[in-house]
Amino acid sequence: MKKGLLALLLAVALVAPVFATDKGAMEIDAKLGYIIEPLELATEHGKYKYAYPQESTFSLGADFYYYLLDNIGAGIGINYVFDSKFVDTGYDGAKLGATNIYLSVKPVLDVNENKIIDKVYFLGQLGLGITRYDDGWCDFSQSGLYWGIGAGVEKCNVIIELLYSVNYWVHSEKDWSDDYTYTNRRLAINVGYKFNI
Repeated sequence: MKKGLLALLLAVALVAPVFATDKGAMEIDAKLGYIIEPLELATEHGKYKYAYPQESTFSLGADFYYYLLDNIGAGIGINYVFDSKFVDTGYDGAKLGATNIYLSVKPVLDVNENKIIDKVYFLGQLGLGITRYDDGWCDFSQSGLYWGIGAGVEKCNVIIELLYSVNYWVHSEKDWSDDYTYTNRRLAINVGYKFNI
């Protein structure tokens, strides 16, 4: 364990000099996303598990970062996932969407010597997800945990990133001894622009 931690610290120390963004810099990343992996709502109730596939959809988002170090930005973000219909489930017309508000960290690696891209970066997000459901008869909003991880590239302030994210919440029913737990996963490709401020 100690040897592994030492190796990790040594690797960070060797790689850190090639990370690049000025300490104290600020930016806003505006993004349009497309869910390339169809959404699926997974439900657990006691020992029973169900999966409800959904159509692909789009999302809009924005992140604000302040660079605490030359190579690491920390900030906040918001992401709006447009409603997506369920498919092949018998729930005709039912839709699910989400609004996510989160804290985010963004380590950045400067690789502009290759002339194809300027920077590579990684994303970690953790916050509150507010899920929307509407089937024409009943609609509700349910809040719960949201998290996401991803990576991206930047060229001339244009950004392209791949993001895997999860919304998780628990719904209690008075007539049942077990709670319903819901997990909504998605894989998205985001395209956007970085505004330096």
